[in-house]
Amino acid sequence: MSDVVRQVLKWGADTVSSAIRNRFTSGTITTVDDVAEFVQTRAAFVSQTALFGYLKERMGISYPKHFENDEFAESIRVAQLRIYRACAADLAIYATANVAGAGELDNGKAVAFAVQIFTYALENSGREDDGDNAEAIAAFRDRAERTLWPQAARDEDAFFESPAMLVEAAPVVVEFKDSDREIVMNSIRFRWRDIREQFRKRAECIEIAEDFSVKKPGLPSD
Repeated sequence: MSDVVRQVLKWGADTVSSAIRNRFTSGTITTVDDVAEFVQTRAAFVSQTALFGYLKERMGISYPKHFENDEFAESIRVAQLRIYRACAADLAIYATANVAGAGELDNGKAVAFAVQIFTYALENSGREDDGDNAEAIAAFRDRAERTLWPQAARDEDAFFESPAMLVEAAPVVVEFKDSDREIVMNSIRFRWRDIREQFRKRAECIEIAEDFSVKKPGLPSD
């Protein structure tokens, strides 16, 4: 097994197992750090299960054999990161929208909160920075500045990057992507329903906003 294949499988397994462990925690989310960890672990879980679920479904019994090809493994590695970033972006916007609404954060503070959460997710993903983190953060900041926060707090309104990115980034033949698009996008949308419910039940948004106002922008602690 090559180093590329090991990296792909290890990151996928580590992120999913970490998210599953955190999935069953029932404590309340009351701080910026709590939100950051929630976004990072859930984005990892959704991105990995959605990507590998799609690949396994499309490739059938030949699925394991594809990992013998380093070129294919590298394409998965790239897809993992792109889909993870999109998932982290969508969930960071949703979480921020809920906190901003309950905690009455103005637009500037909401943008700062969202960027802080997204930056944490990228820097604590378990992957080395491939040189694109700064670009991804800049693009996310632009998205956050254009976000209508009351609208983004609604169920699916914030979750548009990740379904599209799953289809775009997955290493699947274009013809299959075209026919699979609706089913694949719905598969990741379905995963987000449970994540949103978890956040709504556990997040004390007013306390989170107060914690942010005290700490001011700055990365959450590890």
